[in-house]
Amino acid sequence: VDVIIGSSSSRFLRKAILTAAGNEIQTAYNLELKNHPNSILIETLSGALPCKQIFFVQWKPDNDEKVLEQSLVDLISTVVQNVKSHNFTSFALPAIGCGKYHCSIDIVVKTMVLEMKKHLMTKNLPWTVKFVVEPDQENIYDEF
Repeated sequence: VDVIIGSSSSRFLRKAILTAAGNEIQTAYNLELKNHPNSILIETLSGALPCKQIFFVQWKPDNDEKVLEQSLVDLISTVVQNVKSHNFTSFALPAIGCGKYHCSIDIVVKTMVLEMKKHLMTKNLPWTVKFVVEPDQENIYDEF
């Protein structure tokens, strides 16, 4: 894929991506975060990961289903805008919120898939989108 998407708000996911990318990318991320603490999206080079860039998108879970849904709509919109502006055509996106945050799997999966489909179809984007699920989360995989 061209881009790996992570969440700057998810300590577990962020750490896993940065560890895999390497120390140089960890340092670059920390510097970018320090210089732009309120940034909605932080981009870094890929380091040791097999992609061109990594995008860390700020995202917060919510117990209110409508707020959660809207936050996912906003997340997908941010991802699409940035992938498009870089002329990338493929990216990997985690099933965000389905791990340690324990968000409604049904809402997360339906919202992410429907929003992504909407963007791809209305903008006629021939992209490859990969939703990433942890190997031990078969129930989440089945939802996709």
